[in-house]
Amino acid sequence: MSQPCYQHLLVALDLDGDNTPLLSRAVALAQSQQAKLSVIHVDVDMAEVYSELVDIDLQTVQDHHLDETRGRLDAILANYDYPLERRLLVNGDLGERVQDAVNQYGVDLLICGHHQSFWSLLVSSARQLMNQVPCEMLVIPLKG
Repeated sequence: MSQPCYQHLLVALDLDGDNTPLLSRAVALAQSQQAKLSVIHVDVDMAEVYSELVDIDLQTVQDHHLDETRGRLDAILANYDYPLERRLLVNGDLGERVQDAVNQYGVDLLICGHHQSFWSLLVSSARQLMNQVPCEMLVIPLKG
């Protein structure tokens, strides 16, 4: 019996778009490889959004936003019947946080999407990840 090519797949999700192509491909690949599957969503760091000039309870805002994000992620993942090794919700720089997860959890394939649009020529999360993560990547084209 041959050894599976990949042991642990990580899917980087943007909760504002359609994640169906990413998750469908990831689940199919994980099943065929008998691999572990994890997901990560990197959210904005509220401390970077709100300056010290704004008088708000930053922790309360961050906690409320995290609860909303967790609910959206749970709703998306409820449509897929494959056990998740990890469900990661983190704040901060996309490249740094994904790189940390890849290193910490022994990920050997990162799956992410790439919007095929004019703006993605200027700002591309996939390109940022390519320059930072130490594992192989599968980039799925997304519309818009």
